[in-house]
Amino acid sequence: MQMVYAGAIVGLTFTGLALIGLNMPMFSNAEREATATEVPRPAAAGSSATEPGVLRIGRGDEGAVRFDLQDLDALPQLVFETGTIWTDGVSTFSGVPVAALLEEAGLEKTLEQPDATLELIALNDYRVRIPMNEIGPELPIIATRIDGRTVPVRDKGPYWLVYPYDSDPRFRTEDVYARSIWQLAKMVVIE
Repeated sequence: MQMVYAGAIVGLTFTGLALIGLNMPMFSNAEREATATEVPRPAAAGSSATEPGVLRIGRGDEGAVRFDLQDLDALPQLVFETGTIWTDGVSTFSGVPVAALLEEAGLEKTLEQPDATLELIALNDYRVRIPMNEIGPELPIIATRIDGRTVPVRDKGPYWLVYPYDSDPRFRTEDVYARSIWQLAKMVVIE
């Protein structure tokens, strides 16, 4: 009996609130659009704004070279099949060797510097570093496609640094897995 009584009070209270709410002024779509303001979202502290689909490569923010998918497709491509620890089965990855990308950005001499490092930064500001002396002429690649299709951001795209993991045990180490960054947005040479 108490449950029914309490339910009736709650029902009346909500009904009363609903009735009060009906007396609140309503705005038309035109009024809402006229008063709407767009507030730009600032970049996170310590990072620069990134655009999905654009890969920036340089020594820092200043003078970075921008590459979109069309630019990357115009560079030498490497294709290989491999499985990964993040995907099911074997997939075909295609994309640009990192060394070719550094050359196109005018940074090929940094590959010869023994203490230089390449920092890779994802859209979410996740970062990894690869010693330049561990970048070969063909591997790793910046994959732009998996199984012939471009990769959406939600599926580790648009760009993913990958190795042919199945081809050699040296590509199946914790260091290599940790360097296999996806949603890649930026590559910065640290000398």
